[in-house]
Amino acid sequence: MVIGSVSQSVALRNGFCCVAQDAAPAVSACTVCGGGGTHGKAVLSGKGQKMPETVPSDRVTAAAAALTVYLTDRQFDADKLNRFATLCDETRRSLDFDSRMDLAERLERAMPTTDTIRLHSVLFQLTGDLYHLERIFHYLILGGDSADPAALHYTHWCISRQLFLGTASGEKLSTFVACDLFRYYTAMVRQIARRWGLTPARAALREGPIRRVAVVTNQFTNQGHQPTRDCFDFAARMQDEFGLDVAIINVNGLPVRVENLFIPPMVADVAADLDGVYALKMFGRQVKVASFTEPAFSQSKLRVIVEAIEGYDPDLIVAFGGSNIVADLFAEADARPVVAIPTTSGITISLAHIVLGYEENDHTRSIPALYRAPFARRFRPFTFGFTPPPSEGRRVETGFADGTFLFAVVGNRLDLEVSAESLELFDDILEHCPDSALVFAGEVKELPGRLALLRNRDRMRCLGHVPDILAFYSRCGAFLNPPRQGGGGGASYALAEGVPVISYGWGDVASNAGPDFCVSDRDAYLTRAVALATDADALAGARRAAKTRFAEIGDRNRCVERLLAYGEEARGLLPNARATAN
Repeated sequence: MVIGSVSQSVALRNGFCCVAQDAAPAVSACTVCGGGGTHGKAVLSGKGQKMPETVPSDRVTAAAAALTVYLTDRQFDADKLNRFATLCDETRRSLDFDSRMDLAERLERAMPTTDTIRLHSVLFQLTGDLYHLERIFHYLILGGDSADPAALHYTHWCISRQLFLGTASGEKLSTFVACDLFRYYTAMVRQIARRWGLTPARAALREGPIRRVAVVTNQFTNQGHQPTRDCFDFAARMQDEFGLDVAIINVNGLPVRVENLFIPPMVADVAADLDGVYALKMFGRQVKVASFTEPAFSQSKLRVIVEAIEGYDPDLIVAFGGSNIVADLFAEADARPVVAIPTTSGITISLAHIVLGYEENDHTRSIPALYRAPFARRFRPFTFGFTPPPSEGRRVETGFADGTFLFAVVGNRLDLEVSAESLELFDDILEHCPDSALVFAGEVKELPGRLALLRNRDRMRCLGHVPDILAFYSRCGAFLNPPRQGGGGGASYALAEGVPVISYGWGDVASNAGPDFCVSDRDAYLTRAVALATDADALAGARRAAKTRFAEIGDRNRCVERLLAYGEEARGLLPNARATAN
């Protein structure tokens, strides 16, 4: 989906000015998720200004001149915003680290600081230095009530997406999420509650077990969207297997229009046809859904949603995914018990009374002691679980002959997640495996052009979106995971079909696949891939291990049972939380 163009240019007054108040720029939109598609796409469309092929110092000078045009411009429409974002991305990709650091220093020295968000988001894109995001946080929070809550919300999601995509680097990364991002988010939720008068009333705690559950999600689109399928599956199982009254509350809480000049901007997809209250059928089940599609993040929209949840009167609120502002308004007020389910591994930004793990291991132990307490006391071990989608079993055409050993790379953000280093590794794998090929499953725009530069380009293909992922895996020999945070759903379904996974030891794929399918470095990655493609015994053993692993992590009914037990615990915690707050 493409958001409609801005009807007129927007004058920029200062960093708190909202861009495109009445319409959003024509930026590409996508689903936003934590592992499987929870973050909207940055603007990558349009043609950026190309820099001449010159020596490094001249290229830095040319880049500085090109970026200065946009950093000092006072009028922006959708097309210009697209060109600005594309230029930043091309600059980051084309210059080496030292050149980018030189460029950032020149820009910071020369540029006026009247638009902190615009300048420091660009400097972060060039360097990955989290100092620049800290500057943005401090600017907005220290601005107090002069900062528009919609701008706070938009900036939070832009930054969260960049962290998810792995743009950040340096030592600050070990504390940034637990300290800076969490504190900014907490302050934002409290500002929204105070300034917009959105403090839900404390509900009376009913006797007896949980009977009614509201599952609150930031995005709910269609059955092709992994987080949507998971959200629906949790709700349907609570309803059908556990006999509860369940409603999905689709807040559409991700940004759907640009609110400032953070680069790259972020705009999420909204299923406009899913509006109002309705019964949604999916995979032979039916659950009631209340969906709120107003594009603006506003006081009126949030008030309607809060009142709708209060009218539904749930015994438990399940916050499906992190940064769930509506659910956290209830948690912050101790109005109703809230349990958060993360949709990606690592630290979950949430104010819920109990925050479940994406996996059993306690990730809070890796948080520095100074920031650990609010996460450790609310963490509970959990397994997210997976339900494979239905399959018609029809042959998926790959363009390669039967008997070819196929490596698979699967995802919704492959243009962003498959780096030059990953392509070099994949090229080397094929060099060592002459009877193999590699296929990419997922929508892409830029990746085919990048493959054309590789030695083994004729043995690599981009298939685009593959509707029947299980039928696709039936033709694959191994799942190759590039370094990334997401991809957990695709890897889990590969395991279910007996397709072994190769991953580095972090991110959603590593969490789901487990240590037996993780490698320590590039050499080990290459060795494992070659072994699977050339050693029949090694492949057979890995296929058995893959199915065994999925049996360990894939029992979604057991996951729902544990979720409800944690829900009862959260209900028990609420009286003491209220007493302490008073």
